[in-house]
Amino acid sequence: MVLLTTSILMSNNRKIINNVLNSNNVSATLNNNIYILTFISILLFFTTLPAVLVSINCNPNNKLGYGVLAFIFSDIYLIQWSIKKFIIKQDNYCKLK
Repeated sequence: MVLLTTSILMSNNRKIINNVLNSNNVSATLNNNIYILTFISILLFFTTLPAVLVSINCNPNNKLGYGVLAFIFSDIYLIQWSIKKFIIKQDNYCKLK
């Protein structure tokens, strides 16, 4: 989801293309890049944080490994977790505290 949103933002933003072609206006280029990086950072934070928290809670033996996995594939991780937890209802799977 994050990659899709970022690619849509980058492809639709004509200011980026203009900034690359006309690199004389450093102030406008800097302001536009700060806006884009801030948006991407906020989007990344809100989409990956729940997946990382769930993965760390559900896998106490390997928190770092599953945390990185959930960070990279946050949407897929949350989908498989919710299917296992609420649809299949596996016994003793990731008890919520």
